[in-house]
Parts: sequence; structure tokens; C-alpha cells
Amino acid sequence: MNLNDAVLKQQTFGEVQYAEKQPIHIAFGVDANFIRPMGVAMTSLIDHNHNQNQNLTFHVFANSIETVDVNRLKTLAETENVLIHLYQINQSIFESLQTTWNYTVATYNRFIVAKLLYPEIDKVLYIDADMVCNGNLEELVHMEFDGNIAMVVHDQGKFVKDHMKTLELKHDRYFNAGMLYIDLKAWNENQISEQAIALLQKRKFFLLDQDALNILLDGKAKFIERKWNEICNMEKKYSKISEGAVLVHFASRNKPWHVWCIHPEKELFIRYAKVSLWKDIPFLDQPRSYKEMKMMGAAMLHHGKYIEALSWYWKYWKAKKKEKNSI
Repeated sequence: MNLNDAVLKQQTFGEVQYAEKQPIHIAFGVDANFIRPMGVAMTSLIDHNHNQNQNLTFHVFANSIETVDVNRLKTLAETENVLIHLYQINQSIFESLQTTWNYTVATYNRFIVAKLLYPEIDKVLYIDADMVCNGNLEELVHMEFDGNIAMVVHDQGKFVKDHMKTLELKHDRYFNAGMLYIDLKAWNENQISEQAIALLQKRKFFLLDQDALNILLDGKAKFIERKWNEICNMEKKYSKISEGAVLVHFASRNKPWHVWCIHPEKELFIRYAKVSLWKDIPFLDQPRSYKEMKMMGAAMLHHGKYIEALSWYWKYWKAKKKEKNSI
């Protein structure tokens, strides 16, 4: 698997506005289903950082993308005076690696990021598309790596302690890979992308590339404050965005653009969605599969809407039965 041959087509839109300032490089790995939330994330990053005379350069690694979204990225770059590099990826490059119903091969695009941007770029901030910026990145991009390969944030949730034992991590720390601030020289010298792919080819993981990276960066990652990857769980009604959070991560299966997501903190996403170039795209208004119907029922149950919950669980049961009978 040659990662250097992964890009089928590359396009560049916009230009650097403040030539005298060091650019902040931000990368995303997406497919067509996540272009809109990525556009919202980019809008929030521009809102909080570009007005501070920061040079923002976005690198979009897309397995699939519609022409209308390519045009939106072009317009965004030209109207906001930012630089956007679009890399259209060969979808078959990771076809041998494990996927799940909610993790597609696009999750592995972060391995291409580190390979293709180096040595022209020395540091890159990789973030998942289901994140929103709620502050300035100035403090983060001036932090020292202190000999580490990446800066990360400890994952949240009850599963973490037991999961670390499963992976046999020596340093008793587990990070969420939705935000990786990467020293590209150190990453490539240690062949992290190549090692991660090799590990994923011979072993199945519960959280795929995130688990593989935790093994490979065990003792080689600098853990920084939660505000740089604050997880707001849309499935938990008491999950709140804390004051001072800079990068907010909607990391649960429920996303702010789902109709079954009725969490009040989704308003942060909606605020930027309404002013983005993707504002005219309707939110996903109905569950499309029995798994999404189950999520709809669970969301209603969490928020005390018991009749609606029972209705959706009934629809889930019927749809699941129908699908299994057709096999």
C-alpha cells in the first residue's frame, strides 16, 4: 500500500492573506456525507481565527465529494481569503482495512495527511469534521511538543479504563484521535502511518485507527487540556460544553444535524451552520435505517418523551425484522 499514490486529483482555491505570518495548517479526512459538517467546522474556525490576522490553510482529504461542494469550497476560499487544498482520494487504497456502519474508510485518511504534507509542512492540526471551533487556536499552535510526536487530549467515558487494559497500554493514558496536533517530521521518522496500517491489517480493533494510534503513540504523545478536544455527548442530556472550550467535538453517534438529536448544546453547531455556505442544506429529517430508528427511540427516551420512544422502538423492531427476513 503506497500512500504516496493515494491522491487522484488535487485542487487549490484561494490565497494567503497575511504573507508575513506563519500559516496554521488544518486537515480533515472526509467523504461526501461529512462535507457539510466539515464546512460548518471551517466556518467556525475562520470566525474565531481569521479575524486575528491568522493565515488559515485547510487541507481536505476527501474519498468522495459532489461538484456542488467543490464549488462551495472554492467560494469559501475566495470570499474569506483562506487557502484550501482539496485532495480527492482513491477510495480503494484502504479497502483491506476494517470498517463499521458508522466508521467508513475515510477515517483512515489521517494516515495520508501526515505522509503527503511533509516535508513542505512541519506541523498540522488534524480534526474530525464533527467538531466546531469556539475560540482561538493561537495558544495551541505555539505549544512545544517536548520531544513528542503529537499533542492529544485524554478520551472521556466510562469505557476508557477497561479499554486501556485491553490494548495493554503501558502509560495508562488513552486519547481521542478526533484532534491530533502532529509534528510531521517526528511522525514520519517513526513511520506511524505505515505501522498503523500494518497493525490494522493483522488485528481488529473496537475503535479502529484510534486504537492503533494509541498503541503506537503510547508514551510518545503529549496530553494537553480538555478544551482542545472537548467531547459533548449528544446522547447524554447532561453533557455540557464547558466555558473556555476551544474545540468542541460532537463525538457520539448522534450528531447535531440529525433530527433525533434533541440535545440543547447542538445550538453551537446550528449557529455556524446558519451562516455557512451549506446553510440551505436541510438537516437529516428522518431515520434512514433500523439502526437510526433505534437511535431516535433512545434519544426520545433520554429526554423523557416515552410515547415517541415506544413508537420509534416499534418502527425499529419492524424494520430490523423485515431486513433480516429479506436476507
